[in-house]
Amino acid sequence: MQVLFQFDVRVIALFVGMTFFVQATAIGAQAFLIRDLKQYRGVGAAMLANLCVAVGLMLRLFGDQLPIFLTTVVSNTLILMGSGLFYIALSQFAGFTYSKISFLGVIVTVASFLWYFTYWNDDIEKRMITLSLGSITMVFLLIDQLWRIQKTSLRFSANLMLVSFVIHGTFLIVRTISLILNPLQDTSNLTRLQSATYLLSFALSFFWSMGFILMVSQRLRNDLMEMATIDILTRIPNRRATQTFLEKELSRAQRIHGEFTVLLIDIDNFKQVNDRWGHAVGDEVLTKTASIFQSMIRKQDWVGRWGGEEFLIIVPGPCDAKVLGERVRCEIANAKFGYGHTSFGITVSIGIACARSTDQIDEILKSADKALYQAKRTKNTVSMA
Repeated sequence: MQVLFQFDVRVIALFVGMTFFVQATAIGAQAFLIRDLKQYRGVGAAMLANLCVAVGLMLRLFGDQLPIFLTTVVSNTLILMGSGLFYIALSQFAGFTYSKISFLGVIVTVASFLWYFTYWNDDIEKRMITLSLGSITMVFLLIDQLWRIQKTSLRFSANLMLVSFVIHGTFLIVRTISLILNPLQDTSNLTRLQSATYLLSFALSFFWSMGFILMVSQRLRNDLMEMATIDILTRIPNRRATQTFLEKELSRAQRIHGEFTVLLIDIDNFKQVNDRWGHAVGDEVLTKTASIFQSMIRKQDWVGRWGGEEFLIIVPGPCDAKVLGERVRCEIANAKFGYGHTSFGITVSIGIACARSTDQIDEILKSADKALYQAKRTKNTVSMA
């Protein structure tokens, strides 16, 4: 017995339209959950993009009951507007500039030609070609933004969407060339072409919407990781991240029977800075000091805020610890810090511990702390454990 499957183009359009409604709901729920995070722009535009496509597809289902203006001009314009709004959503979310003129220009141009090929020169092929050319333009705008996002930390989700839009754009180009070179001969060819377009949109829409949801989730994860590991004032790793790096460095030293150096640094008389100039100036001192430390270390080295006015520098491998400590001390001593038109200087005390593979974390830190205690007796001094 032979089983024949027949697809009704209206059923497919309904199915795809409902899919876009569901995806709009999912993005809308995400937008609601992060509504207080003002830096997450573009999520609402992504929701509206899916809604526009869904409404545009639904309008096509009522071709016999509604005016042709709604089922043809408005419907196709809404579908195209969906791509445009997604372009805006990506641009806003990534913080990239985007051209409103290009977006509006494409929409207005396509809507005008749809009006013309509906009321003045009724030609369904030219309407399809017009919509395809407009969609191709929007897809190229999207690909351009996704290519820029692909070079950021959001590359995984950007690549997911990038591949789907490349496939979609290729299909649109092939469809446009086919319509120009081989005009539709009968309605059955038109039905098959529409069905193929709807089914491809259904398949790729998951990559568009899920890719965007994944992009938002990925950025949330990155922001949470930064909050957990980066000191909010100095923008260098906090104690938690520094402790983790210290443990990894000890494990590495144990594997290769190597060594590393720890510099525990404390700003001298920091309380006097706060008392005399205020906490805002104290914060600037901490920030500038951290910046100086960062400029002095190598790529494989580590500097983190250990707590209060204390910093920890970790130097993998053997090094001349005393020379390094003196260089750090002199760099800070020669730096100028300002308050209005007044400038002042600060000094640091440094305790150094050379860690071996047989040591433990607590022993290393205790040795560095004892050395720092010795250095704090005279201040502006480097002391070896």
